Amino acid sequence: MRLAWLAVLPLGLAAPAGAQAPEEPAQSTPLPSDAELNALLSNPATTADQAYELGTRFFEAKRYESAESAWQRAHTLGRDPTLLVGVADTRERRGDEPGAVAMLQQYLVERPDAPDRPAIEARIATLLQSPAVLRIISEQPGHAILLDGVPVEKKTPADLEVAPGSHAVIVVGEGTKVGEKTVQVGYGELKELDFTPETPSQVLVQQSDDASLQARIATEREDRIIRRAVISTGSIAAASFVSATVLGSLALRQYSSGTNAPKTSRLTVFAEVSLGLSVLSAITSFTLFQTHKNKRRRERESADLRIQTRGAGATVTLRF
Repeated sequence: MRLAWLAVLPLGLAAPAGAQAPEEPAQSTPLPSDAELNALLSNPATTADQAYELGTRFFEAKRYESAESAWQRAHTLGRDPTLLVGVADTRERRGDEPGAVAMLQQYLVERPDAPDRPAIEARIATLLQSPAVLRIISEQPGHAILLDGVPVEKKTPADLEVAPGSHAVIVVGEGTKVGEKTVQVGYGELKELDFTPETPSQVLVQQSDDASLQARIATEREDRIIRRAVISTGSIAAASFVSATVLGSLALRQYSSGTNAPKTSRLTVFAEVSLGLSVLSAITSFTLFQTHKNKRRRERESADLRIQTRGAGATVTLRF
């Protein structure tokens, strides 16, 4: 079987001089199976030219993995760096951009004086900008998708192009079931994320309504009022303390000189009143601040994520 496959190659073993020519051209001969290809490539009698010709036929037939195997073998046998460019072509057609970049870089290493170096470097730069692809699937189609907290137009199943790096994906189904995953992807990488109703999640999904908007507006209004009250009472405390200090100093000076006792008494009373007002205002300001701060902290701890499906996407809000 091995010799039979080698015989059909254009650069294969020579046929006997008196042999009759085949009725069909060599190109019409079916390509070998994967097992037969492995046997041919591991056969010591197979030459670099024969392996290259096999790779060309497989490439034309769009069997890129087999073409890569054949050209890799031809490169091993003949050490021709240009074959690495062909291997990069097969990988790029299979969506393996990182593999294609690796082969092109190896080509430049093995052929430092390559005349096509500028074109190869430009090709590498283009491949390095290739986006990654997240393939989002779920048990039931038509689920909404949020990518890094932002709703997308597509619904499951969907392929999303993303920049290399870390991404958080949330899938919402039926408004009550949700799955979430965080994934790291490299340039040109294809990663599949399979979401099912059993996907673990810490996200609570609820339907959004007008009441939540009203509650948020009320919360913001309350925050503004409390801030103004804290600032006002704090300012009163500071002003009263300054007045108490000034009046107390004047009363002390009058008392030391022993003159105008009634005026000294009035200054002392006003100083005490101002000091009392300062202390009361400071306590009020501090109490308002601490009470409101503790209230908001408790609300944040009990806050839950709300997701509203809307058309092809979804919106996310926090309920307090």
